[in-house]
Amino acid sequence: MTNLSLVATSTGMAASDIALEATGLTKQYGPVLALRDFSLTLRAGEVRALVGENGSGKSTFVGMVSGTVIPTRGSLRVGQTRLTRHRPVESQSVGALTVFQDGSLLPSLSVAQNLYIGTPADQRPKYGKIDEWASQRLSEYDMDLDARLKVSQLASGDRQLLEIVRAVMARPRVLMLDESTSALDSAGVDRVLDLMRAAASGGAAVLFVTHRLSEVFRVADEVTILRDGRFVGDYFVSEVSPEDIVELMAGTKVDMEFPTRSPLDSRSADVLRAEQLTGCGFGPIDLSLKAGEIVGIAGADGNGQEDLLRGLATLGVTAGSVTLEGKNLTNYRAAASAGIVFLSGDRKNESLFQALTIRENLTAGVLRTLSLGGVVRLGAERSFVQQKIRDFGIRLGKSSDLPSSLSGGNQQKIAISRALATGPRVFLVDEPTQGVDVRSRMDIYRMLRACANDGNAVVFVSSDASELAGLADRILVMSRGRIIEDMPGMGSDEESIVGAFAVESRVDAEWEEPGPGSGVASASQRVDTGEPVNAVPPIGAGETAEPPPKAVMRGRWWRNEETVRLGVLALLIVAISAVAALQNASFLSELSLRNVLTISTPLAAVAIAQYFVLLIGGIDVSVGATMSLSVVAISYLVQAENVFGSFMFAFAVSIALGLLVGLVNAWLVERMKLSAVIATIATLGIVAGVALTLRPTPGGTLPYELISALTRSVGPVPIAVVAMVIVVIVGDIVLRRTGFGIRVRAVGLNGHFANRLGIRASMVRAGAYLLCGALAAIGGVFLASQVGIGDATVGDTYTLLAIAAPVIGGASLLGGRGTLAGALLGSVLLALLLTLATTLRISQGANLIFVGVVTLLALLTFVIRPPKSRSSR
Repeated sequence: MTNLSLVATSTGMAASDIALEATGLTKQYGPVLALRDFSLTLRAGEVRALVGENGSGKSTFVGMVSGTVIPTRGSLRVGQTRLTRHRPVESQSVGALTVFQDGSLLPSLSVAQNLYIGTPADQRPKYGKIDEWASQRLSEYDMDLDARLKVSQLASGDRQLLEIVRAVMARPRVLMLDESTSALDSAGVDRVLDLMRAAASGGAAVLFVTHRLSEVFRVADEVTILRDGRFVGDYFVSEVSPEDIVELMAGTKVDMEFPTRSPLDSRSADVLRAEQLTGCGFGPIDLSLKAGEIVGIAGADGNGQEDLLRGLATLGVTAGSVTLEGKNLTNYRAAASAGIVFLSGDRKNESLFQALTIRENLTAGVLRTLSLGGVVRLGAERSFVQQKIRDFGIRLGKSSDLPSSLSGGNQQKIAISRALATGPRVFLVDEPTQGVDVRSRMDIYRMLRACANDGNAVVFVSSDASELAGLADRILVMSRGRIIEDMPGMGSDEESIVGAFAVESRVDAEWEEPGPGSGVASASQRVDTGEPVNAVPPIGAGETAEPPPKAVMRGRWWRNEETVRLGVLALLIVAISAVAALQNASFLSELSLRNVLTISTPLAAVAIAQYFVLLIGGIDVSVGATMSLSVVAISYLVQAENVFGSFMFAFAVSIALGLLVGLVNAWLVERMKLSAVIATIATLGIVAGVALTLRPTPGGTLPYELISALTRSVGPVPIAVVAMVIVVIVGDIVLRRTGFGIRVRAVGLNGHFANRLGIRASMVRAGAYLLCGALAAIGGVFLASQVGIGDATVGDTYTLLAIAAPVIGGASLLGGRGTLAGALLGSVLLALLLTLATTLRISQGANLIFVGVVTLLALLTFVIRPPKSRSSR
């Protein structure tokens, strides 16, 4: 290795020039030191690369600065402010923004909503103007995206670019990018590097983590190197070579040559054949794979490469055939049994079992070979796991840890190791070296080549042209879902590969029907505009796109899933009422309707309470017991000689008790980290026990004056229902049309990402449990007015109904979905169904069957999808 000079330290540097200063940072996870005594100083206007092998501590450091990782010791300053709370909201408040490796965009929200919640508060517009604001801001960065599109409709490259643009447009003091180019093609990488330069020229200090050393030399001023959690040195990029950096990262010389490949024998047998293969985003395609062949798939981002890879595994195929050595494959189960292994590029959701340990992930595909009589041999399992850890150089604490404890690159090694261990006949892998360090990348290349040399076929998608040129025997270049060129790997170089699809990319603007996931919004994704789709111009093109016309920005009510679901529920209520009226003419009388609505009042109150917890991704099974406790409190505290005065006191006590129950639930779930179900079941037992202790038998009759006041109606509609309708309308406006509401929904959609965005997710969740407890207590007040006596078990039947009603109305047990209006309609529907046994004079058993069938029909609205426009067919 050549003699290298370290970069001078910041001694004597003006304090105003220092954007970030880290001193003696250490992070320890049990016995593992992820980072040890690391210090770093970044200057305003500087672009610094942070490199090291997987597990060297890069992401740990980025997490410390961003506030997602709490250091064991050491200090951090951004500008003149010392970070002490180590929370994302604190880091962002002083101008430190991070683009994480696995992203923090919320797929269920629109482009505009994601930009809004990821932008500092002082730079946000009024929420009602976010679509126009987002369109204007995107146009400033030459991103031609419809701001109303959901992020889930964007190509992966566009999602990554959008996240980077969101950070840059906030004008941060410190901009950190953790492997933010790993899934981008060459054009996307160029744009990101331009964005880094633009941010630095605007006065930001830019720190980026990457395993692509070519990017270091293209954009960085200096490079900081880590090895095994320790600082190796800072170097001027102009004074080091790629070989020097790799040697410093590894601590030894590393063979950086691609594995040797020989020309393919044209007489080799076909292993796999695809004929007229068509699927979402690709086709029709004819393709054959030979034994011993490695085929690389290239193309500009979003042109069907990943879709074709899945299609070869029979996933997402709509037409055509796939045969493996003459055997026709009709589904993925058959494909997997025949020896086709598909490895997705989505490590978190598809490639790894996140709930299983590292050991279990490594052995998941070979349990039969490690078992005797159906029982895993512990010695064989241990030896297998240790061998794979050595082969791939996986850095970990214990094999019993979860994959989430590892860096992204080490997770990728586990996924590939498990796939190769099964001995695939055809191995299909998306971005095999994404987020993997140089030395491990070479190991993966050698293992893929060994798989092919054993007579198998390997197909991989890669956005790295040098990887395609160095590893593939044959390169298929795709554009608009079709193979446009089949070129030999030997003799190809990065320029020829990029050039093959760059020429085709320039005609994408004239393509009227881009496949799903294309780099720009398709005609079906734009809302009935009929306008041509324009290619995304490069950064600095000089022209900015006009904000989309209002016709583009407006959706149509029948395209909104939640609106459709509410409509279906309303129709169900009307239809059931009509059927009941045909059987019993008195059903639609004023008295009958009042009875149904009165019965629905406490259910609606507790369903709305439960909705707020479901919205943030939790659940509260203690609401029924809280209602019972409220009923008991009312029965003790309301005095006949001072009915309404004592009721106001009892009402306040009931709400206080509900808040106390909510506080206990919030503490157990948020502070003690218990499962929401387990925590609220425990609370249920305690609250129910208190209520039974106070009222072991029903007693304490409520005064008639109070019952009459609480059940008063306007015509057939109870005043309480009118009040709830007003609350629901206001609540839905707040949750759907304000910045506060979108931040609450973000917590439910992905609390981890919401926390990264500076949203106080824990406080939002705690607030939801408090609100749930208070509203459940109010539901108990309404229930007390109906039963008229203190009964400690009267709320038990509402425990499950309180969950069913909002779920029927569109809420999701996973969080982030549904409306208050849906919870209210779901309550009315259930109350209506519960009265049918009396109204229709049917048996209780038949009524329960009917309730179940209708509830199932209501739940089926979850699978209803809005009709597609003609242009999308």
